[in-house]
Amino acid sequence: PPSAMSEEQICRGSGKGLVLPLGGEDENSWNNTLRVILYLTGLLYCFMGVALIADVFMGAIEKITSKKTRVLNKNTGRHTTVEVWNPTVANLTLMALGSSAPEILLNVIFIFADGYFQEGLGPSTIVGSAAFNLFCISAVCVLSIPNGEVRYIKEMPVYCVTAFFSIFAYVWLIIILMVISPNIVEIWEGVFTFLWFPVLVYLAYLADRGYLNGKCGSSETKSKSRINAFTTSQELAALEARIRSEHGANLTDAQVLRFIEQEHSAPKSRAHYRNGAIREMTGGRRVEACKVEDPLYSVMPVATYDDQSDLRKSWSYVGFQAARYAVLESEAVFKCPVSRRGNTQNKASVYYKTRDGAAKAPQDYLHVEGRLDFGPGENLKTIEVPIVDDSSYEIDEEFFIDLVVPPECGTDSSMTMVDDLSTVEVVIIDDDDPGVLCFELSEITVIEAPVDKHVLVKVCRRCGGSGRITCRYHAEDDTAVHGSDYELPAGELVFEAGQITATIDVLVKASGRYENTEQFRVIIKDATGGARFHEETDGGADCCIVYVRIEADREARERVDRMMGNLRVNWDKAELGSRNWKEQFMNALYVNGGEDDDCESGPPGVTDYVLHVINFPWKLLCACVPPTDFIDGWASFIASLMVIGGVTAIIGDMAGLLGCCMFGPGSDGLTAITFVALGTSLPDTFASKAAAQQDPHADASIGNVTGSNSVNVFLGLGLPWMIAAIYWPVAGPNEKWRKLYGDKDWAQGYLNGALAVEDPGLGSSVAVYSCLAVVAMSVLSIRRKLYGGELGGPRPEAIATSVLFVLLWVIFIVAYILMR
Repeated sequence: PPSAMSEEQICRGSGKGLVLPLGGEDENSWNNTLRVILYLTGLLYCFMGVALIADVFMGAIEKITSKKTRVLNKNTGRHTTVEVWNPTVANLTLMALGSSAPEILLNVIFIFADGYFQEGLGPSTIVGSAAFNLFCISAVCVLSIPNGEVRYIKEMPVYCVTAFFSIFAYVWLIIILMVISPNIVEIWEGVFTFLWFPVLVYLAYLADRGYLNGKCGSSETKSKSRINAFTTSQELAALEARIRSEHGANLTDAQVLRFIEQEHSAPKSRAHYRNGAIREMTGGRRVEACKVEDPLYSVMPVATYDDQSDLRKSWSYVGFQAARYAVLESEAVFKCPVSRRGNTQNKASVYYKTRDGAAKAPQDYLHVEGRLDFGPGENLKTIEVPIVDDSSYEIDEEFFIDLVVPPECGTDSSMTMVDDLSTVEVVIIDDDDPGVLCFELSEITVIEAPVDKHVLVKVCRRCGGSGRITCRYHAEDDTAVHGSDYELPAGELVFEAGQITATIDVLVKASGRYENTEQFRVIIKDATGGARFHEETDGGADCCIVYVRIEADREARERVDRMMGNLRVNWDKAELGSRNWKEQFMNALYVNGGEDDDCESGPPGVTDYVLHVINFPWKLLCACVPPTDFIDGWASFIASLMVIGGVTAIIGDMAGLLGCCMFGPGSDGLTAITFVALGTSLPDTFASKAAAQQDPHADASIGNVTGSNSVNVFLGLGLPWMIAAIYWPVAGPNEKWRKLYGDKDWAQGYLNGALAVEDPGLGSSVAVYSCLAVVAMSVLSIRRKLYGGELGGPRPEAIATSVLFVLLWVIFIVAYILMR
């Protein structure tokens, strides 16, 4: 149907959208080819702008969802710092809104600006974006994994919930638009479409917490057992049993320790990958990515060689029993078994020799070489390698033992050869404990003095003192503000071998404090030399946190209270905000945010300068948005959302003009399902590719696609549909509604007014997408069973899967065109 904002098409005569065309009727009389080029260029430029604004929006969301609070652990009696937002709830609410804001706002803005009429861009953009996300982004992620590696969904219960709703959401659209009330959204249908959103969030939260154990698989609770100096023998035994049950009963103690360490690594957020992708595209300040290296690979158990399968009976085959072993540094001698298979009735001999890897002889082990002689009927020998135990902490290091057949063993009387396991890797696990770092007190109270006062914060080293260790320290504002209430530059704390305490010097400034208390956090992290933090302290295994509370002097507080009463204005916060705003404009003015040339990303290149110049106006606009420090990120959240809405309104008009000029009147749906869906989803494509390559699991890449596709329907369509479905029966049909729908057969039962969604291709495209989505989900499930993960695997199969997914997207586009 024609837009309710104008009786004429937007590109014809006096037709007009919300903002465009700026030239009015004169612009609509220009050459059509010229207009297509101008509108296409403008649309691409607006996509770049909305991506940059979304970068700011995601930064605000990251600030909001990373908010922490202190709670009392009833089990330990300690106060700990915990996140206010559950990660799954954050991903399905604010994070999903941030990554899909243009698609969602496009429908929300235009349905209200269009006088509660449903135009064609919004729904088609959401469906087209869902198709691109599921098919094309999944294809890119599958193919971006190195040959032979895989990435699998770790949080399977949450994925099952979002995967079900990602298909159900579009089946629900078919039910309400094609079955129950064709082309009409009744009040209850609009309400239920929106209410599915909190249902999705709640069920995903239950799955995340481990309360759902249905067919989708058992869920692992987030409250994992943790090992530290205060763990009881019973707790340690329970944790060890769980690790061995999941990963194999033959794990060594060193391997169990490595599994425990790896299970507590925190994955990067969706906002991290998306912001990094956008800044790469626009010449912005880089978000450095770290290469994922899993030390488990160095000590994972390897399956033993299968005996007597295809061996020729006349030969003796000598080899190791496994390809990899692990040994603790404290063990004096490593005994490596060598076995013989095949013909065991004759004599057999092999030479052996150690070879350096990361471990060096004689610092880490003593080099040995010699000859093993097997007598008739003797099938097992042992190579003994002395291990050097020193007092300094080292990372895990490996050396190798090689087997070689002597030249004389090829005679008829003693035919001997080494089998496939002719080399073994031996990993030396260091067991010199450098200790656990923590603060002496969990909270420090300082009474403000008339002059600046130095306070020493003591850091203790417990459960070990081997070697030299260091850690980084810095302060974070809470109610106290750095520079006005206290001073503590970031620095490094050093413990020499045997040193068990060190201090951090904090300067508490005399500022005439009138508040009862102000506080800030001192944090130690990034321990080196093998030192660690125990998980029962505030900060957990990643860091240790102490709160420093600054209390006003009693007499001074009473005097200030009498003068000021309950009026408390923190000017320090305002001053800090001003400095942050300055930083935003500096980042906008300089290429890559003014990074130093010696950073990991290197100096800016020609492409960076070109992208910076092109996107400079958008960067200045982004710099005007309030910094995330204001109101804990909410000021930036609201302002950036408003800017995204404004740019999205321009995108809607630009897409309408482009489609009208390129495909003819009434082609909003086709433009939305192709150009608009592709442009709004491109940043997510690069973000998912980076997440697939850098993250050890697939949750941050394809796992978020299903949740985003569900939220787009329930929030992007459900909210405006619910409001519009209530509006029409209450307000009644106007002249325009009667002109557009009064003579339609399907509208005869709704002549008192109803929300009409008349798009010849929408319902059919949703049905096609739903069927193809089932195929794509099934392929991912099959890949998990065949290759151990949804992404990666053997290169030929990965290429075939990617081609199939792209083909599914092409089928979806062609089907929409044919069914319009």
